[in-house]
Amino acid sequence: MTGVHAAYDRGLKGLEERRALPTLIYHYCDANALLGILQNRQVWATDTNYLNDADELASLFKNVVGHLAAKRTKGSEFLIEQFQKISATAATFRRGLIGLGVYVACFSEDGDVLSQWRAYAADGMGFAIGFDPSRFRVLKEDREASPKRMIYGGSVEERIVTKYFSDFASALAPFANRLQTFGWPEMSFDSWLQLRISEFLHEVAFECKHPAFHEEQEWRIIALQGEVRYRASANRLVPYRVLDMTSAQNEKLMPIEEIVIGPCAPAMESERVLTYLADSLGYGHAGIRFRRSNAPYRK
Repeated sequence: MTGVHAAYDRGLKGLEERRALPTLIYHYCDANALLGILQNRQVWATDTNYLNDADELASLFKNVVGHLAAKRTKGSEFLIEQFQKISATAATFRRGLIGLGVYVACFSEDGDVLSQWRAYAADGMGFAIGFDPSRFRVLKEDREASPKRMIYGGSVEERIVTKYFSDFASALAPFANRLQTFGWPEMSFDSWLQLRISEFLHEVAFECKHPAFHEEQEWRIIALQGEVRYRASANRLVPYRVLDMTSAQNEKLMPIEEIVIGPCAPAMESERVLTYLADSLGYGHAGIRFRRSNAPYRK
């Protein structure tokens, strides 16, 4: 039991090593959302079931068996079978349960990506707000909150899964025959094994997306607390939670370093009104940098 939990802890440490925060992370939005964020000092964290990736929380599980193909030996087949069973049911199980939504606020490591402008910022007419994530109050004061750096399949995802598999197998090896014979208190050996595997894979799944989205260079913050609210979007009712974006040093301001003006927005007009707006909200006349996107995009 100690060995299995140690393998789990090592797996989590591997994820944490990927989460060294960049200098800035950017939230792409249209003008309405920008105004709401600046005035209310918050962003909306959306239920992942309503995001634009149809494979949300499922992408990893579709890849697990392939990642473990090279690990398949005569002695490993039983353990691989347990990984496969979890992967086959996990994503659909979570999606089908009411009340278990995962609410995330999405950011990008790059503040000037054309696909981001087109998808999330009014087709180039919007903005990208550059935050200093090291100063977020929610990351300082909420012990359970942590930034998630998304993984887009490939070698990084494979390395995380296979490392956990190897650690898990090594911890289990001296006791596997005994547990399989006598079971685990109050449950079968298979059930206990699948529960331990599921714990880790679900942690990783929160940070995995389909490779098609790699351009986004996405970071996420999960909103663990707060009332579930609803908004209308594209003719759907979408659940969300409010995420506090204030600075740990000043609850009246957010740690905004710059705002990037979209490639189709009027640059001079946007910078002028943003300067006045930022000053009126307490950031000072020059407290936030403004710059125009370099993308030569024309609608």
